[in-house]
Amino acid sequence: MAVVDGQSGAKSRARNCAIALFAVANVLAMALAQNYKEAEVKAAFLYHFTGYVEWPDSAFESNSSPFVIGVLGKSEVHSSLQSVVRGKDWHGRAFVVKRVDTAKEMRECHVLFVAGAEAKRLPQILEILDDAPVLTVGESEGFAQKGGMINFFIEQNRVRFEINPDAAKRAHLTISSKLLNLARVVRQ
Repeated sequence: MAVVDGQSGAKSRARNCAIALFAVANVLAMALAQNYKEAEVKAAFLYHFTGYVEWPDSAFESNSSPFVIGVLGKSEVHSSLQSVVRGKDWHGRAFVVKRVDTAKEMRECHVLFVAGAEAKRLPQILEILDDAPVLTVGESEGFAQKGGMINFFIEQNRVRFEINPDAAKRAHLTISSKLLNLARVVRQ
């Protein structure tokens, strides 16, 4: 009888272990799905922001220059953004979404999305951009208060954004009052 109980106990432990692993896998899958959805929402916001911001003519080399959205750092927003802008244009200009890292690449952007892991580089990034007409968008606490222009944050499980209009003005960008009315406005 003890052998049967031993086998039964081993089967029970194996079954409980399998159930626990299944539960952990489900939680991880749900977490990854949530992150992906968040990336899609941020990508959609980035695309729509372009309709509510005015860039000076000097931001473009020529009338046929593309509208460049750069992604600094590893982020699922990059691939989501590529999907969002596919087949679309900005005032007749093709969208180009690319990963960037160098100062030159950052200055060639019209929108620069700074992934959360790159937030520690914000002072250097802002110094590189100086007053270049590049809309800086981040996803880290204090990004807009430290000189970034738009920052994503989560509130009540929803992606929200805050805008630092003074930072945009320094870069010669005009943010529509319609967009400002949807945002939490912050100052440095």
